[in-house]
Amino acid sequence: METQESGLKTVENAYMESRRILRTPSALAREALLYVQEFGEMTCKEPRQNWRNSLDSYLLILVEEGCGTVTVGEETLALQEGDVAFLDCHQPYSHCCDAREPWKILWVHWNGQAMPHLYEVFRQRNISVVLGGAADWVEPVLLRLESIARKEAPDYELYESECLTQLMTLLLTKKPERGGHASGETLQKWEQIHQYLEEHFAEKITLEDLGKRFSVSKYYMLRGFKRRYGVTIVQFINQCRINYAKNELRFTDKQIDTIAEECGIHDSSYFNRIFRTTEGISAGAYRRQWRN
Repeated sequence: METQESGLKTVENAYMESRRILRTPSALAREALLYVQEFGEMTCKEPRQNWRNSLDSYLLILVEEGCGTVTVGEETLALQEGDVAFLDCHQPYSHCCDAREPWKILWVHWNGQAMPHLYEVFRQRNISVVLGGAADWVEPVLLRLESIARKEAPDYELYESECLTQLMTLLLTKKPERGGHASGETLQKWEQIHQYLEEHFAEKITLEDLGKRFSVSKYYMLRGFKRRYGVTIVQFINQCRINYAKNELRFTDKQIDTIAEECGIHDSSYFNRIFRTTEGISAGAYRRQWRN
């Protein structure tokens, strides 16, 4: 049986009861925002495994009650109450409730121009698509998103995008209770390395010396840092140097060669090449833009 009222579609059959809101994004949303494709809540009565493949979407599932599984490719992962799964629906996947403890779930399908890159960063930082015990920080955002979706007030797509951006930020920065890729001790080490680079970017830093300082192998450090922060160590050092250079270009009268030296780059042509690659313009043009 299906009913529809004020944009809310209700479906009830032998194996589940659900209510959902379907969205067709505007041109603005498709080009510039994160946008909702479908939001819903489902209470399952008995197991049923439905496969999906090649959906142009990203799916977040929050288990409110009960338990079940998600299957991604050939890997099946267990979820219990309070867990969250975040899936790239371009890949084959399915989900199914447990026969003894059928689940109640909240979900949202969403998309946006930036989502392929954001999901790639999520996977770099998490070895699993399941985040244990994430309900405390995901559920309040989902409930606000549901409220916005149901009212469909003016500018609702902007408010929905705000919620989805908050969800994406939480997914990239929160540390799950289960399903994470690193222990608290390891995460603290990455933070220590990150802080050290922020403070010493102007010095000559080799990967070998950095590994010795923090008692970690060079190759493990390279992989772990990129997974944690989404950039390589060399890229992060260059980011720190360019941030420093931009401040000096805007707020001092120092020569560009002097600023390059202070950044730790002793070849002015190399400095200009990095600056142009990062900012799209030369250091001199940047100074003129921001000081005119």
